[in-house]
Amino acid sequence: MTNFYVASFDDKRVAYASDYLQKFGYKAVDNLSKADFVLTGVNPPSLDAYRDFHICAGNVSGDNVFDYTKNERFAAENAYYTAESAVCIACQNSDLSLINSNVLILGYGRIAKALHRFLIPYTSHITVCARNGVQRTTAEMNGALAVTLDELEQQNDFDFVFNTVPHPIINERELRLFKKDALLVDLASFPGGIDVHFTESLGLNLIVARGLPAKYSPKSAGETVAKAVIEHIGVTL
Repeated sequence: MTNFYVASFDDKRVAYASDYLQKFGYKAVDNLSKADFVLTGVNPPSLDAYRDFHICAGNVSGDNVFDYTKNERFAAENAYYTAESAVCIACQNSDLSLINSNVLILGYGRIAKALHRFLIPYTSHITVCARNGVQRTTAEMNGALAVTLDELEQQNDFDFVFNTVPHPIINERELRLFKKDALLVDLASFPGGIDVHFTESLGLNLIVARGLPAKYSPKSAGETVAKAVIEHIGVTL
């Protein structure tokens, strides 16, 4: 039997990951010295106390560390949980319906593609802005209008703007193009792609939405963590 020690339950997903692991024959132990590996959440504050153990954590690198966010299963499932949560945020924070709305998606990686699929039942007015030509072609083949950043000047009537690009691309010039009642949702990891300072100064509605699976679907997301850990431990220990 493989034993594991939970370093922190601050990330809601960890409790559900622990439950899932125990259903599949793993044993949670209270004594660190009896553990075969340590389980913790995404972006844990410190792992110094566990450096002598094999660690399963998110967004962490180092010797004896398995970053489960790099696991293909985790990345794929997490993208859909994030996209689902983004739709929920849009419905909760705008006076407009997504139905027949004009939507802009910035970037076209995993999360953006998942979000596109979630939005299709609501509206056919979906624009994807991506620098990568292959991504723009893929977006077009999936039914979206694809544009470059420079072409956004001709497309400025968006009701919802979802960013998935993890570096600044929407600054003062682009923000001045958006409608005052548009809802902007930044899904990207820090520092995000939308300038918070200019968004505030222009009176636009921006929601910085990171770590959504842990907030909106912690059980499903926690089980995804556990599946990635099981896949890793099976070939490591």
